[in-house]
Amino acid sequence: MIEYRNGDFISDIVGQAGRTLIQPSLPWSARGLSIHVHHVKKRTAFAALACLAILIIVGTAWFTDRYDDRPQQVVLLTAFAKDTYPENPENTSQVFGAYPHRRLIIQRTEGTRFRFLLEPATPQAAAIELTDVDLAHFVAAVPPWVKSDLDLTKIGMIDREWNRQQVRFARTSTHIDVREGGDGFEQRALSRVDLARNCLNAGLWELLLFTTKDGEERVYEHLWFTFPLGLYKNLFEQVNALSYWSYWWSLEHWVDPSGTPIHVDGLRTIEREWPIQATARWDEPVPAKGEQALKRKNILTPFAATYRDWYNQPVRFASFIPPGRYSRAHPRETELHYLAELTGAIVRQVKLIGGSESLFEIELVFRSNKTGEATRLILGGLDGAAIPVASPEHYDRGWQVPLGIGNPSFFESYETVTANPPTERTFYGLHLDAQDRWLDHHAIGVDGPLLHWDVDDPTLLHLYLLSYERHALLNHFVILLPSEAYAP
Repeated sequence: MIEYRNGDFISDIVGQAGRTLIQPSLPWSARGLSIHVHHVKKRTAFAALACLAILIIVGTAWFTDRYDDRPQQVVLLTAFAKDTYPENPENTSQVFGAYPHRRLIIQRTEGTRFRFLLEPATPQAAAIELTDVDLAHFVAAVPPWVKSDLDLTKIGMIDREWNRQQVRFARTSTHIDVREGGDGFEQRALSRVDLARNCLNAGLWELLLFTTKDGEERVYEHLWFTFPLGLYKNLFEQVNALSYWSYWWSLEHWVDPSGTPIHVDGLRTIEREWPIQATARWDEPVPAKGEQALKRKNILTPFAATYRDWYNQPVRFASFIPPGRYSRAHPRETELHYLAELTGAIVRQVKLIGGSESLFEIELVFRSNKTGEATRLILGGLDGAAIPVASPEHYDRGWQVPLGIGNPSFFESYETVTANPPTERTFYGLHLDAQDRWLDHHAIGVDGPLLHWDVDDPTLLHLYLLSYERHALLNHFVILLPSEAYAP
């Protein structure tokens, strides 16, 4: 409390919420009150300016640190022990966790090329370097032929960021250097290094180190880190020739663009089309090989005996949460009812906007068994010659790709990525409602398709739907292509 005296004037100032309390029972001086109010206003203005200055300083410091674009930076690495990550679906080595690395040096060497140096955290471990890696093929981007359509560009950018891209470097790669040091295990036994941009917010990346046991590759260290967003911003702008700030909030904060209008004609022109026979194998037993076998423990509802069972019950999976791990404590709900009834199928011969090559597109029409709504799943820009031939027993040898525009496959070698850059990929996959608005396939519970030609009949195409995070196969469609349509 501050007391002012001016003749017979006494006023008490109470400092809660900047209020001035005048004792009404006492005489007071108008001149004294005016002086007091003036001082209060000055102090309030000064305090407001000081707070604003502090906010500007703190905000500038936060921004500068978050978007630090120095060409060389050191980032900390996170690892989870087996007992703290029981949902881990990986095949792990007996030496998992025995050769730790806890710091990573990331250096931009030239243009979009980078080096990654893992520093050992114990005397047993060795320094491991990935050199001359072109990250132009990792950053969220869209092919140039869609950039004239802002809605397609937005959807393409977001779906690229929301889908995993894991790129492997074989031990024989010229991009891997295992330094001298440690107990020699990593020099002898390192078989592969994978660099992954996971399917969460921009900047959440991973490194995986593998060794071989009985002819099978197993993870001996899995590391999570945040790729410096200042460097990521520069990469984004260099690759896309677009401002990062036009997309940053969606890329960094998982903003769902459901309801965005999609103009499919902005992707391609139709040359010919045919109605086709597509058979859904509803009553076929659901297989689980490879990734599906490893992730089965993270399906939180009874595993479907047949494909139809996925659509007769609520289906939940373990969620994929930051920094990039599965969590059974965070159930992921699905809306598979949108795919419960197949009502039609069309195949089209198409050309991409500005392209000259004839490709093909499949459209499957569904009806929800919950709301009766019709939706369309469009898979296009398909090159039949690039789709593998396999038997359904070996479906895992097929080609799988996330829905989106120009997305790479989930798992590829560095040689494949550089030989076929994602911005030159022709594939597009979209799930649309009856008004041609984009549906978030992740919320529905679908990651993308898996395709292979039939090993015995070259006119049959096998199409499987991969669930959210590829935990399971959701359906198996056998598509009979007419003789005049594209076939391998």
